[in-house]
Amino acid sequence: MLTALTILLASTPAIAAEKDAQSFRLSTEVEAWPVTDIDSGWWPEEGAIRVRTTLFAEGIAGIDIEGDSVVESGSNGTTHRLDHNAAEGEASIDLHVEASLYLSIDVAGYTWEDMLHEQTVDFDVSRIFESFAFSEDGGADLTMPMDAVEVFEIDQGIIPMVNVVVSGTLIPDAELTISTDAIETDDGEFTAEGQRIKTSGGSMELEALGTLTSHLEMAVQGHAEVCITWVDCYGDFDFDFEIDPIQHSQALEYDAVTVEHKPTSGGSPLGMLDDSNSADDDVSADVAGGCSTVPVTEPSAMWMIMALAALAIRRKSRLSASETR
Repeated sequence: MLTALTILLASTPAIAAEKDAQSFRLSTEVEAWPVTDIDSGWWPEEGAIRVRTTLFAEGIAGIDIEGDSVVESGSNGTTHRLDHNAAEGEASIDLHVEASLYLSIDVAGYTWEDMLHEQTVDFDVSRIFESFAFSEDGGADLTMPMDAVEVFEIDQGIIPMVNVVVSGTLIPDAELTISTDAIETDDGEFTAEGQRIKTSGGSMELEALGTLTSHLEMAVQGHAEVCITWVDCYGDFDFDFEIDPIQHSQALEYDAVTVEHKPTSGGSPLGMLDDSNSADDDVSADVAGGCSTVPVTEPSAMWMIMALAALAIRRKSRLSASETR
């Protein structure tokens, strides 16, 4: 009997607490700053030598959010969650600026007013953030560092006997706030880290909605001087044009993606679960991108083992009593 019991214990079927992790990427591209024309006005407002700059600016933002979609079974049934430990995002900015410099002269009988120089500059910068940027968790605040660029470097004659020396540097400074309102599936939506949704696995579509808030500041700093041959030099001043900030808010709608999970035999979707209350946390300690199983004993098999063990004990007791007599 004990031998049979040992064989039964060894052959007892086990069910697996399965975890299926699939990576995904959500992407979108939106207008960070709409097409904007900026005019600094003349500096100084009055005088024999004056300068003025105009800027044409436009910015496009690209945003990617990556992570692992995890379907696993446990004491709460089959659930779906997003692994925030594997979350990573990237925001990129493509800023296009066209800068023009104007000069006005009215000195010693010489007058001239026109555009002196124009130049186009493109900035391409990106930043990484390690989250899904859920708005309930505070979103992601990013600074976008951009180098100062020399846009005006002029030393030339504009009319006979009049020579102009002007320099100018464009200094941009940008900030972005990315907020993910929800990442949705057919079974429900995720709005913060640590959530679980009841699911039956299989193929599922992920969509995301959010908001981009962008802030752009630009300044043009430089020096100007005009010299008239055999007469004198004029101007010889520094200028600093601080442009009014450009602020913009834009809704984000990411392209939908499909993740292919293994279908499970669990029940139908029942709603949201709190990850902190899950009894399955030890089983679901993640190693992203794969499946792991932890065997557990089937309850019905346990009852059978206990019943056989009891019978074996009773039989042994009876044999002992017979030998005593």
